[in-house]
Amino acid sequence: MRLNHRYKPNHRQGAALVELAVCLPVLMVLILGSIEATSAIFVRQALTTAAYEGAREASRISSTTASATARGQAVLNARNIRNSTIRFTPASIENVSRGQQFTVEVAAPLSGNSPLSGRVIPNQITTVRTVMVKE
Repeated sequence: MRLNHRYKPNHRQGAALVELAVCLPVLMVLILGSIEATSAIFVRQALTTAAYEGAREASRISSTTASATARGQAVLNARNIRNSTIRFTPASIENVSRGQQFTVEVAAPLSGNSPLSGRVIPNQITTVRTVMVKE
């Protein structure tokens, strides 16, 4: 006796396509969100390092605002951080006397410093402050 094996459509292929259509957007959001979050962490860490290095330079007795700003900017340039600002409080480090506190504030937007150009987290400016005492 001979069995007639005819082609039967596999309905499982259609289910796999539906599963892909449902899961792919979720996976893409997770992947792109992870990339954006790690980029934001990198920018924040770079700003923290720049603020610390600028404050360390400014805490020296013979330091100037220009030299402290240049030190912080060198850290930001080494890490490819663009459109950043470095601000000191008080504005002139030369006028800070020994034992007095001063603040260094470094800020940069995420939009120009992310591989996704800040599309996931738009219009976010990260700011870091470091307080130190003049030597």
